[in-house]
Amino acid sequence: MTMTTPEGAVLTVDEAPGEDFRPGSVGLVGRGFVWVGLGVALLLPMLTVDFAQACSLAAIYAIVGLSLNIVVGYTGQLSLGHQGFLGLGALTAANIVFKLKVPFYIGIVGGIAAATVAAVVLGLVALRITGLYLSLITLVFGTAIASSLFSLGSLTRNGSGVPANRPDAVSTNARYYLLCLLVMLVIFYLDTRLTASKTGRALLAIKENERVAEAFGIGVTSYKLLAFGLSGAIAGLAGGLFAFRSQTYAAQDFTETGLSLALLFVVMVVVGGLGNRVGVVIAAAFFALLNYLLDKLFISWHAFRHLVEHVPVLNGYYGPNKGALAGLIGAVLLLQTLIFNPGGIGESVAPIQRWLKGKRFSLHDDSASAGPGAVEGSSVRA
Repeated sequence: MTMTTPEGAVLTVDEAPGEDFRPGSVGLVGRGFVWVGLGVALLLPMLTVDFAQACSLAAIYAIVGLSLNIVVGYTGQLSLGHQGFLGLGALTAANIVFKLKVPFYIGIVGGIAAATVAAVVLGLVALRITGLYLSLITLVFGTAIASSLFSLGSLTRNGSGVPANRPDAVSTNARYYLLCLLVMLVIFYLDTRLTASKTGRALLAIKENERVAEAFGIGVTSYKLLAFGLSGAIAGLAGGLFAFRSQTYAAQDFTETGLSLALLFVVMVVVGGLGNRVGVVIAAAFFALLNYLLDKLFISWHAFRHLVEHVPVLNGYYGPNKGALAGLIGAVLLLQTLIFNPGGIGESVAPIQRWLKGKRFSLHDDSASAGPGAVEGSSVRA
């Protein structure tokens, strides 16, 4: 049986666009092994103390990446102030638990509330402008809050730090990593539901063309404000988890590295793939673990360290230039993404994602331009 497309092409039944592909038994077993392998890989960090601590930071960075992706990836607005929301969540959560002697989760909720309020206020001020000016306002917000609120003596115990002790249930690094991982997976799922909803479609339409979105009755300003509020709330949640990860709130975590954190978060989203949550999570995990991996490579791996000692250019370079090397790697990945792979990591792993979901393995997504599956790839144009 054949069918003819409007363009005159003849397709067989097997080539029909609406074909329902069902993997065979071998394909199902292969996919099952991969899913089990991914699950084991996510749980392996619980076996070691230091790697679990590093991976909890990876989960927290992934949450921050998902929050920033709502603003940058879905609505197309560049924000350079997310380190402010992260720090505000950490500061609030630590102080609530330490001063009020309340349970851990109440401090986390307080951090979410504080960051949400700050994001909404910033949105009310800034969201009637776009582009460079919006970026500058968010950058000023992050810098101003870091140099003022984050260093107040009454909130930081005169700079000595605020204790943020974990509850007994998650007192070990392994258990805390598991908590951060579970929270990240919940945020990932909620983000999936967001893009499948009317709100998600409205945000994507705004990203493509604000005038066309307004013509279809979408309240551009209100939806941008909603995006900023959601993004700030998730970043505040990450901030609360960040404070209890190190078990103390230290102002220098956000004041001395504020701008570099802001740029790092943007790089994570771009390298991961704008609007692609899987790519953003992978990129966030990589950048969070980068310093840990470099330490293992240059310090703990004796064979590599011995090799480096015999290279004049590299000998003695890593120690005093640790941060610069990580920044250089990030810059190279950013340039590679912008020039050679604009879709980022998300586009590169998309064929594997589709295969794991039970579809035929293909380097091209034949369903990307039609049906509900095209929501994230909305192409509204003027």
